[in-house]
Amino acid sequence: MLAYLRNTAACAVAAAAMTAASASADGRLGYHIFPATSFNDLQKRGTPPAGPMFYYGGTVFSNSKVVSVMWNSSVLANTQQKIPTFTADLVNSTYVDQMAEYGTHLKGVNGHKGTNQDIGRGSYLGQVVLTPKNQSTSLTDDDVQKELKYQIKQGNLPKQDKNTLYMVYFPSNITITLDGAVSCQSFGAYHFSTTSLTKTTKKSVFYSVEPECNSGFSFLTFAASHEFAEATTDNSPTPGSNPDFPQAWNDANGFEVGDKCGGSGTLTDGTNNWTVTQYWLNSKNGCSTGGYHSP
Repeated sequence: MLAYLRNTAACAVAAAAMTAASASADGRLGYHIFPATSFNDLQKRGTPPAGPMFYYGGTVFSNSKVVSVMWNSSVLANTQQKIPTFTADLVNSTYVDQMAEYGTHLKGVNGHKGTNQDIGRGSYLGQVVLTPKNQSTSLTDDDVQKELKYQIKQGNLPKQDKNTLYMVYFPSNITITLDGAVSCQSFGAYHFSTTSLTKTTKKSVFYSVEPECNSGFSFLTFAASHEFAEATTDNSPTPGSNPDFPQAWNDANGFEVGDKCGGSGTLTDGTNNWTVTQYWLNSKNGCSTGGYHSP
């Protein structure tokens, strides 16, 4: 998950904050993250070696239900204005159609029973601008999880279920750390689940963290689409380079579909054009291509 973090017991501190890219790229950290904070960084980083994705028995999003969450009213006005249209286009597009090959009507390579799910287009539930209980400008991943659970309990966010993804956007004055990794320094985004280290349950909250790294809106949509693709095909990521349940689709080294592709494509609705990441497809033995369109 370019933007997601993973950690092993041995590397937990350094690795966790890096969402899916930098740590995964050089193997020094236990988290596979999206470390780039600009398109220049993307050109510098390497990508994991080519090779198939394998199924490990975990859940995917059959029909994602995405909520765009603005951490507070200080999120850039341009982000607040454009993210709803971008997200609505993303979940209902040919970008999602290509993920259909990652259904779970099979037994995992680890022998785990499959969850018998198909991946189809999703829906956009709308945008919520929070007045967070936690007013700190220095947050940990635990803080983000606690705030989401609190806002759901208060009824300010739609109730979580097995297909709901909260994509959380932050203003530039807020820093998020994950086991020591720092937003906009070590990572550009990540996705996770509140129960990733155990299993998917009715109480699982699936979310992505999208910091404002002042790299432009196209970078933000690139990172967000990266996390969306990975959350859809592997919504309960776990740290480390030895994938197993409750993970869903990973390669043999624990990389997710977005980690293996650094190129970008364009998603259009006929009026708007958005920059999105490519992701690995077993059927092509390579990265998705597009020219994606919505609807």
